[in-house]
Amino acid sequence: MKSTGVFLLTLGCLISVYVARCSKVKLVNNGYDNVVIAIDPELTEDSRLITKIKEMVDSASSFLYNATKHRAYYRDVKILLPITWTPKPEYQRPTTQSYQKADVIIANPHVKHGDDPYTLQYGRCSEKGRYIHFTSNFMLNDTLTAVYGARGRVFVHEWAHLQWGVFDEYNDLVPFYLSNQQIKATRCSKELTGMVGSCTGGSCSRCGINSSTGFPNSDCMFYPDKSQHTSASIMYMQGLPEVVEFCDNRTHNPEAPNMQNKMCSYRSTWDVISKSADFTNNPPTNISPPMPKFTLLHVKDRVLCLVLDTSGSMIAENRIQRLRQAAGIFLRQIIEDQSQVGIVTFSSSAVSASPLKVIEGENARKELEKLLPTSASGGTNICAGVRTGFQVLCGDDGATHGDEIVLLTDGEDSGISSCFTEVEQSGAIVHTIALGRYAVAGLEKLSNMTGGLKFSATDNLNENGLIDAFTGLVSGNGNMSQQSIQLESTGKKINNYGWFNGTVFIDKTVGNNTFFVITWQIGLPFVLVRDPTGKTYPIANFEVDKILLTARLAITGKAQTGAWTYAIQNRATGVQVITITVTSRAADQKVPPVTVNAHLGQDTTAWPNPLVIFAEVSQGFLPVVWANVKATVERADGFSVDLALLDDGSGSDAVKNDGVYSRYFTSFGGNGRYSVKVSVQGKDGIASLTTRKESRAMYIPGYVQNGQIQPNPPKPPVDGDDSQTQLGSFNRVKSGGTCFVSQVPAGPLPDRYPPSKIMDLKAIIVEDKIQLRWTAPGDDFDQGNASHYEIRLSKNFTQLKDDFPNAQSVNTTDLQPNIASSEETFNVSENIELKNGTVIYFAIRAFDKANHTSELSNIAQAALLLPQVVPSILPTSPPATTHLPVTTPLPATTPLPVTTPHTTIIVNITEIVLVAGAIVIAVCLIIAITVCVVTRKGHRKVSPS
Repeated sequence: MKSTGVFLLTLGCLISVYVARCSKVKLVNNGYDNVVIAIDPELTEDSRLITKIKEMVDSASSFLYNATKHRAYYRDVKILLPITWTPKPEYQRPTTQSYQKADVIIANPHVKHGDDPYTLQYGRCSEKGRYIHFTSNFMLNDTLTAVYGARGRVFVHEWAHLQWGVFDEYNDLVPFYLSNQQIKATRCSKELTGMVGSCTGGSCSRCGINSSTGFPNSDCMFYPDKSQHTSASIMYMQGLPEVVEFCDNRTHNPEAPNMQNKMCSYRSTWDVISKSADFTNNPPTNISPPMPKFTLLHVKDRVLCLVLDTSGSMIAENRIQRLRQAAGIFLRQIIEDQSQVGIVTFSSSAVSASPLKVIEGENARKELEKLLPTSASGGTNICAGVRTGFQVLCGDDGATHGDEIVLLTDGEDSGISSCFTEVEQSGAIVHTIALGRYAVAGLEKLSNMTGGLKFSATDNLNENGLIDAFTGLVSGNGNMSQQSIQLESTGKKINNYGWFNGTVFIDKTVGNNTFFVITWQIGLPFVLVRDPTGKTYPIANFEVDKILLTARLAITGKAQTGAWTYAIQNRATGVQVITITVTSRAADQKVPPVTVNAHLGQDTTAWPNPLVIFAEVSQGFLPVVWANVKATVERADGFSVDLALLDDGSGSDAVKNDGVYSRYFTSFGGNGRYSVKVSVQGKDGIASLTTRKESRAMYIPGYVQNGQIQPNPPKPPVDGDDSQTQLGSFNRVKSGGTCFVSQVPAGPLPDRYPPSKIMDLKAIIVEDKIQLRWTAPGDDFDQGNASHYEIRLSKNFTQLKDDFPNAQSVNTTDLQPNIASSEETFNVSENIELKNGTVIYFAIRAFDKANHTSELSNIAQAALLLPQVVPSILPTSPPATTHLPVTTPLPATTPLPVTTPHTTIIVNITEIVLVAGAIVIAVCLIIAITVCVVTRKGHRKVSPS
């Protein structure tokens, strides 16, 4: 048990490294530096956005300083302005900052009325998020501060998600829960006071009770008092004036069924935050924080130099030919119009093959393609290539700030570190591609220090890895309409006269600049492409290059939406590998295309720590759910492993149906680089869009003032236009980069992986049984089958949380674990007596065949809450000032609570009968029968299953 806990803690730290890879934010001497806030290029130029950003960060800085108990404030903030905005003298050039690496993105979603501030969180507790998203309406519309709170407060709420990996303390899906025979609002802290009511059109009334659950109806909400006597918590409702702190161990509400408790094992938000890496070397201080410094950065067109290895080792495995094929696809199809591109080749020394050329049309692309290297010889001097690349990049404005180098090498070079300082000070971004097994181990350091992308490719041609690396080098400026999107990338070794067939779906979000590219090794194959209307494109329609061994089909205009099929036959005399790559661009500049962003969980890892693979599938900022997502991992030993990625909230997946698919990878084979490619297929009628539901600032429904609910306007509905939610069939492929793995032992690997933690345990009463439901973990995290389960119950929540082994055991003799990610259902057989208002808690651990145990699951609550009976003599329409208070006592007879503000009046049925003695006998009989029914139901027992 102890060793497992240490291992899992290490895993959490490693995943945090992954998320931090993009951001350059650092906390130094209590001040955050290099915070990047990017404005989407689709937004109309509006200087008010800059003003509002500065106002938000100014107020957030002092609020953050106090909320962190004098540990942190914002010192250095960079605002990234899109290229579409008018240049001004005060605007500077970005260096390594880009839209795709921004900490905060201001952009409108692809729906109407979706202004919830949120943070995209991939990981689990204490793991950093990807970015914060604010809409322009949220930034500019001051009326929204009434429903979200001041922008500075909202920013700190979201910053806690992003930087420290904590979660929300409210729950729209479970707004109420039962504790100590009282209905309570899901919140933190419990000291927050308010009322529960139902408000429509500005008129509020008492809440109705759901006849099947006994809880308030779904239209009932908790309205906090505007004036509070507690200062916590920011992760619950940041807009309350008195709320200036995070819940700590003193104020935390561990029983509340919210994401913070679920994801962080019932730890308080401040406990997680205070133990973050930020505060290891930043103890509290008593300084007066200075005002944040703002720098305005104006994005420019890409300026990029290909720095390509032509050393003697590039002759092996036909690498120089494959380099020409892959780099040719990049120049002809990937690099964006108006970019400037140069080419440098290097071996023992470096040569500028081409100065910067502006991509202004097809001719410029072809000219650059002709200058790609054709031969290889000599040694490997990477720094010579990089330095010459810098000289080429200076050809536009005399500087390298914000420019890019794409560095490809297959060789070893002991002198690579000699230019690390120059690279770090250049302000340029270096993307690296390691080709083959023996590329220098320090190569990725050049990417890490500049925020560049990292790719690797083996000599396994079936996986098309080198082409995938180059197609992944799209712009990071956020303009999705310009980016080339890879729809297909696959290869196959084909025997003489063998066939290679497939289907590619072109959906309605893409179709412009569509290319089908075929590559081969020894002989031109037979190729036939057929569009959805039946029109065929034989090899005669392709542009064939017998030197590059490529055939390119350019579809004129917008490609037809639907299924495109291809049939390829090997006509060579021997076996050869044939590949196909399909790329396209957005069909409409105003409609974002469906995209996939793939990532490995960390840059480096040491066995037995697993890799974590993520794939975010989205259209604009909206998640795409129910897609089939597959990861192909090329191991260091040359073998490939396919792995289905899941979005079911189990295993490595933090949140169900949020468009982020993930899986643990544990099938290691050798030390070295591991690369990943993600393939996504959406099926018509299945894959669809949804809205983000987690890690959001709460839309505050209203406040209680002077004993009255003052409702805010209802939350605007999200546009449900079918054109935005129905995606049809589509294909996407994306490289997820590379990770260097070490310490993998030779021979069969020992079992070191426990089952993953169960995160979705539910306990419900079904007829006369308590039924438990959860998603099955595996033998190794989320793969295979667990060996057995240990389930325990208690009437005491704290006992399960703190002393699980001594809680009452549940008989699981007949419970055989299903395969990972399948649904488990189990009826508890213990003879449990339930009274109205009684709560039974359950928790579970899974074991594998080596007796490794998972972490303890979330704690599930089974509550018997009988529907409350309304005597016929009580008014059914109470006055508007009558509301259910935040906590509702439940006497054994369960009468309906009738309340006025801050007062609970219990109406006892016996007293009603005495007062109503003159009522006709028929009414008395009705009341008596009702009481009998309630009494009988209130003492049910759960029968054995």
